[in-house]
Amino acid sequence: MRDEQATPDDSDEEQIRQEENLNMLGSKLDRLAQEQVAARQMIETRWLADLRQYHGEYTSDETKRMQDNSSSQVFVNITRNKTRAGIARMGDMLLPNDDTNFGVKSTPVPAMSATDGKPMAADEGQGSMVDGMPESHQSMDPDTHAQAMQAMERGDPGKGEGGMTPGENPGSQAPQGEKDDAKSRADEAARQMQQQIEDDFAEANYNAHARDVIEDACKVGIGILKGPKVVNRTRRAWITDPQTGKSEIEVQNELRAGLERVDPWDAFPDMSAANASEAEFWFERKLLNRKQLRELADLPGVIEGQLRRALKDEGSHYISNDRRQELRAITGVDTVTNDKKYELWEYWGPMDKDELKACGCEDIDEDVLVEYTGCVLMVGGHVIKAAINPLESGDLPYSVFNWEKDDSSIFGFGIPYLMRQPQKVVNASWRMMMDNAAVSAGPQIVMKKRAVVPQDGNWAIRPNKVWLDTGDEPVGSAFQTYQIQNNQAGLFAIFEAAQKLADTETNLPILLQGEGMSSGAGGKTFGGMQMLMNNSNIVLRSAVKNFDDGVTAPTVRRFYDYHMMYTDRPEIKGDFDIVARGTSVLIAREEQQEKLMMLTQVAAQNPIFAKLTNWAGLYREILRTMQVQVDTVTYTDEEMKTREAEQGDEPSPEEKMTMFEIELKKKEFQLAGQKQQSELDQKEWEREYKAAQLQSQQEHQRAELALKEGITMAELEAKVGLESQSLEVQMRQTAAKIQADRDQKAAELSERQNDRLARQENQDMGFDSY
Repeated sequence: MRDEQATPDDSDEEQIRQEENLNMLGSKLDRLAQEQVAARQMIETRWLADLRQYHGEYTSDETKRMQDNSSSQVFVNITRNKTRAGIARMGDMLLPNDDTNFGVKSTPVPAMSATDGKPMAADEGQGSMVDGMPESHQSMDPDTHAQAMQAMERGDPGKGEGGMTPGENPGSQAPQGEKDDAKSRADEAARQMQQQIEDDFAEANYNAHARDVIEDACKVGIGILKGPKVVNRTRRAWITDPQTGKSEIEVQNELRAGLERVDPWDAFPDMSAANASEAEFWFERKLLNRKQLRELADLPGVIEGQLRRALKDEGSHYISNDRRQELRAITGVDTVTNDKKYELWEYWGPMDKDELKACGCEDIDEDVLVEYTGCVLMVGGHVIKAAINPLESGDLPYSVFNWEKDDSSIFGFGIPYLMRQPQKVVNASWRMMMDNAAVSAGPQIVMKKRAVVPQDGNWAIRPNKVWLDTGDEPVGSAFQTYQIQNNQAGLFAIFEAAQKLADTETNLPILLQGEGMSSGAGGKTFGGMQMLMNNSNIVLRSAVKNFDDGVTAPTVRRFYDYHMMYTDRPEIKGDFDIVARGTSVLIAREEQQEKLMMLTQVAAQNPIFAKLTNWAGLYREILRTMQVQVDTVTYTDEEMKTREAEQGDEPSPEEKMTMFEIELKKKEFQLAGQKQQSELDQKEWEREYKAAQLQSQQEHQRAELALKEGITMAELEAKVGLESQSLEVQMRQTAAKIQADRDQKAAELSERQNDRLARQENQDMGFDSY
């Protein structure tokens, strides 16, 4: 390199080169983001269908088809109850009030320093990750490194630097006492590291974000937690001057590791990945208004020229559609017209060294084997900021929880998707029940308009209505009634079968919704109820395991890495393992409670065991498993000593044990009596229920018989009336015919008589004819 100062022309060329690199980076990330958005269209369509089902809404096409067919449009929403039950139960299991769902513990053989035998930090034992390789390997001279590699190829580890086997811990040669002391110091450091992470989670409101993640996963199949992210928190403290007694507030700003729940609609991971660990990069979208975009200028490292260009675009560049209007339509909210938003895209993934330099990043290693991961902020295709990933591990800050995993995609399946078919069957059967009830509620009437006309001119049927006989048709055939068959029982059986199918396909039994508690023999006793609850939780343990593996373990691991790198507290650093124990907490809470109750009975019945038992500690453990605050219902050891001193002479332990046994026997007799009374009440209730059911069946049968008899009598009366009317008409026709024949015969007889008289008259007058 020459020591000459750069000329203005050189600086202009360098600036032009940086702008070209920035434009190339923005164009590349813009295209990559568009590819992920296009590849996720089918997933978003499925999410919209899941949310419609969750909120109990039909699509516009389905609603129009029902309206055209004049059919029922009711939506019996069983999806919402199932989903809310899953959300509530998962939150209760994964986020206990008196415990944490993770642990930090030292490794079985923690790494130790070769000089003083103290526990080493993870980066101290393995070498800091420089250029993607442990520092200890880089500091090894070429000859020694080559010898070690040849020995490994031969299968003989040999000895490395200092006459040690590669991978051998220097501290392992320490005496046993020093090893035990190092292990205890490592355990204490692990405890303090866990306290530090717990404090971070409390400050970041971890439980609230985790509940949102669980809700997202239950609804659409995926929940996303982001962290650690550096946030600037404000602390306020009152400081009192001891001399003047005056108090003043002191405001301090500090950088802390925070957490954030990411809306699945705004997260666009590597769509080629089958799971979160395979994702090479992530995109995250945020919609900002103009004021929020201007405030980005206060962030350190923002390229102001690029930010000004983004502001001039007026939010005209969009990569992904804003789905909020569709989501509002599903929930019944009126469409809100907003001004155009700016799309801020946050990219996490591998980056080229020239791109990092163009964004102002320094200390970039030029080794071609070194790859950097970084974060880029982009607005409208303009890169406004970039930074190297603060974690040397290169881990991306996103954790994913799937209610049910999809082996082909990072997006899993939620509860609405799993019960989509049962929900359709429930809706279809209930709509048919409503339609059938409407047409079978009354008879269908067939009318001959030529036979009768309404006196009031209105053809509607009503009681006591007057109809006029037209004389064109027999009145008896003017009206005919037909009853449509009622199929409610068969349709309701389909409805119930669909509900059971939903329980089967979602693995969420109705017991989790607080229903069916007293069904079966197991629900009558405390032990039976406990067994039912344990069995119902078995189906949720796979989902809890998904949360442990997808969210708890990687998130706590990243916080651990963050503190190992940036926290100036050597007492919390060490070689630790992260333990996600959501499943173990669940199992322990349910099984340990039952075992503690059994232990109490065993110890109470045996005087030797009673002397060995710490009854106060046992009682506190029982309260803890019941999720009851121990401090609020028990006395501390100091308070117990004070009470004993105030009460004076106390009974001996043997007397206490005898009194306890007597009290326990009383309790057992009381429980036995209560159980016997409960069983008697249950039998009496069953007897009354069966009697009421039998009476209801008899009344139903009588009603059906009366209905059939009424229909039969009506049909018979109609038939008899029709036959009598027909007979009357025939009689009238016969009488008219006889009368016509009689009149004809009389006319003929009269004509013959007249002819005879005329002939006689002509003959009397001397004529031979008339």
